[in-house]
Amino acid sequence: MHRSQSRAFTLVELLVVIAIIGILVALLLPAIQAAREAARRSQCSNNLRQLAIGLHNYHDTHGTLPAAAYCGGGVVGTSAINNCHTWIATLFPFIEQGAIHDQIDFGVANNRNNNPDVLNNLVIGTLMCPSDPDRGLYPNSRESAYTPIGPADSQSLGANYVVCAGPLHMNTCPIPAMSPNINCKSTGGARMDVDAPGMFNGGRRAYHFALCNDGTSNTFLLGESLPVYSSFHMYFASHMHIGSNNPPPNYHRIYTACPKSRDQRISNCFAHMGGFKSMHPGGLHMAMVDASVVFINESIDYRTWVLMGDKDSGQPIGSF
Repeated sequence: MHRSQSRAFTLVELLVVIAIIGILVALLLPAIQAAREAARRSQCSNNLRQLAIGLHNYHDTHGTLPAAAYCGGGVVGTSAINNCHTWIATLFPFIEQGAIHDQIDFGVANNRNNNPDVLNNLVIGTLMCPSDPDRGLYPNSRESAYTPIGPADSQSLGANYVVCAGPLHMNTCPIPAMSPNINCKSTGGARMDVDAPGMFNGGRRAYHFALCNDGTSNTFLLGESLPVYSSFHMYFASHMHIGSNNPPPNYHRIYTACPKSRDQRISNCFAHMGGFKSMHPGGLHMAMVDASVVFINESIDYRTWVLMGDKDSGQPIGSF
């Protein structure tokens, strides 16, 4: 007769198993995170692509791109573009949001009549980048001079995607001009009827594709932003709903004097943080005028980056 005996793990064996599991988790976790970011990056690129196609369809219908700020009656304030409707509202019928578009009264400012009821607290998934942990609604009070009238707790959707006005002057130039007619071209800022080097200006002036003399595959149409750094980048509660590529891509990682803020406008930071930026490792997405979407490495040559925002620079653009 033989008595069967069960063998238990020793403490050393148990520690070895735990160590092996820990190593496997440590090896797998970065791969899982990378896969998740790849999926988020793909979704973000698709969002930009849909907006670019929408802008093309708008152009086909109206013969021009939408104005960055469409102003109805009763608009008052700085350069008469406060409380203007932004380009995204006019684009709604071309991105499957026609029902919302039909509720907006474009004949008056966005703080009049029923417009606050339509625009406040409005969330549209296509307009948010899944890689931005701060995506979503922001208090209208952070842009109190420009926000729609509404309850004290009313909010507007932060803009993860903004149209490109080129390397223009937004009251100040964060990066000194390299030479005349390359960057910081506009001396009057990004407002109303001031011309801009890119495909959009800050106000009601609208451009058409025929003006893109540098080539539609070489010129930016729109790109990514992080509204937590720029209070102007709120879809329905600001008037400077544009991006300047005077600052380099992902400038928030270099210029740390402008912190995140969900609740207030950080003084003098709108120019430094008014460029294009993302939470994607190593760069950001930009949609070109031909509606293609490219991933721009944040270490891109600065001269190339600046020239790609200019629709008519007349200068050769390097590889990107």
